[in-house]
Amino acid sequence: MDRPSETRRRGFFETGFDGLEAFRRRWLLMDSPGRWLFGRVSRLQVLILAVLTGYLLVFSFVGLTYQTWITPIEGTNLHNTRGTWGCWADRVGALAYALTPFSVLLAQRESLLSLITGIPHQHFNFLHRWLGYIIFAQAFFHTLGWTLVEGYFYRPQPATFAEWLSQMYAIFGVVAMFLLTLMLVLSTQTCIRWLGYEVFKISHWVLAVLYIAACWGHWDKLWCWMVASLALICLDQLVRAFRTLYIHFGGQSTSDTGFTCPQAHVSLFGEPDDLVARLDFDYNHKAPWYAGQHFHLCFPTLSLWQSHPFTPASLPNLHTKCQHHSYLIRVRQGQTAQLAASASSPGHAPCIPTLLTGPYGRALPSFSFQNVLAIAGGTGVSFTLPIILEALRQQGPSKASALEFVWIVRRSRDLLWLGEELAALKTKLKQNANFRIKIFVTREVDGLRVGLGEKGTPGSSSLSSSASSAAAGDDEMKRLEQLLCETPRFSVMWLGDRHPDSSEVLEEFYERVGLSGGGKVEVLGSGPEGLSGDLRARVSRWKATRGEKVEFYWDSRA
Repeated sequence: MDRPSETRRRGFFETGFDGLEAFRRRWLLMDSPGRWLFGRVSRLQVLILAVLTGYLLVFSFVGLTYQTWITPIEGTNLHNTRGTWGCWADRVGALAYALTPFSVLLAQRESLLSLITGIPHQHFNFLHRWLGYIIFAQAFFHTLGWTLVEGYFYRPQPATFAEWLSQMYAIFGVVAMFLLTLMLVLSTQTCIRWLGYEVFKISHWVLAVLYIAACWGHWDKLWCWMVASLALICLDQLVRAFRTLYIHFGGQSTSDTGFTCPQAHVSLFGEPDDLVARLDFDYNHKAPWYAGQHFHLCFPTLSLWQSHPFTPASLPNLHTKCQHHSYLIRVRQGQTAQLAASASSPGHAPCIPTLLTGPYGRALPSFSFQNVLAIAGGTGVSFTLPIILEALRQQGPSKASALEFVWIVRRSRDLLWLGEELAALKTKLKQNANFRIKIFVTREVDGLRVGLGEKGTPGSSSLSSSASSAAAGDDEMKRLEQLLCETPRFSVMWLGDRHPDSSEVLEEFYERVGLSGGGKVEVLGSGPEGLSGDLRARVSRWKATRGEKVEFYWDSRA
């Protein structure tokens, strides 16, 4: 007798949750205003920051007695001025202590928050950075408040201020404020560009530990917050070390029992001002990773103190321990430039020892997916390619759903980054009638197809000239011509120095979803941040008239 009411209750709650999800997508998914201040983040992240800031503001001022007392000093004609300054300074100082372990938690790679929420750790970087600003402001006002009390409101001066400043807890407070200020300055983009990421990473970690120790020395009655902060830092480092050792012991072959380090073969594509490095190596894993996850790579011959997140463009084989890794790395300044230089140095083999830590992140597509649009710009394809391959593997040829792979590149020669993989992906078109591939070339037009024997213009590409002078260039031309050959449900669009209209891509995909019967829609992307903002705006305006659940996920590491 209770089943109908239970069904109605479930329907009511499901409807409510669907409404909240639609509200979040409609109003909170888009990029937040004030990009000059916050950077390119969603409205949801800024809303969380605003709620946290409002909470701290309220509890920084409520419950205090706002009054001034004048108290004479015995034996003199002087008086002390007592008020709310000291109590308020203590309040904001205590809040800064309490926020310290939370700030450490937000910065962890081995994040407990990721285990609890399923949100990848890099999405907490925005809150970690702004929570650091808040802690600095609280520490500054705490220092200012007690400096005014001891140096201005209390008499006689300067004897009172000098006596107070000579106490050990005050000295530790000055040291903590100095370390916090130094951390803030070294965390600015200007200092990171001047000194390099390696200096920033090491100094940030060392200064954080010293700051926590100085806070403990400043006011040991709040030691609990400092112990929690140090425990989280130690736990994060220990888990990182354990995961690195775990993956590298006995990983090269079945006969290896010691620490092994894969040798990644480095291939370079493009011109010096537009260079992409591809890393390939095979490695034995005790358990495979999932599509959408990433690893942190460290190149010990370049620097043992740096590791950077990269998403493998290869899909793991579930039936073997030996897995193939492929990574696409855009060569910029710093370590990526060193990587390219070492690979192109004469007399050196294009191989480099590589340490892995991971995998990190969530598995994609989600378990309940039905329709997937994977759209990538440039090297972001290393994130979307394995996801679309996994979707094809799970669904098979019979299930009716819409699957689409979109890759936006500057020049047609960029397809050679993943030439074999793209050729294999094209064969999937014959097996699944609901699968489509779209390639957008943004800096060439149809009449300037590089590698098809047509005359190029200055600045378009150097592939034609290289093909006329080397047999390797001829092979590249043939491979590129095969990749660009249009087949059913495979298209190449030449845009001639403009970007594709993402609204058209989404609208066409949305129509296909309706024709295939609707269902849950996942829009997954990676690449330039400008593409992220455009997709967020378009997906937020997507009206699910057929009751589809629409999810959007953006990966910003590639």
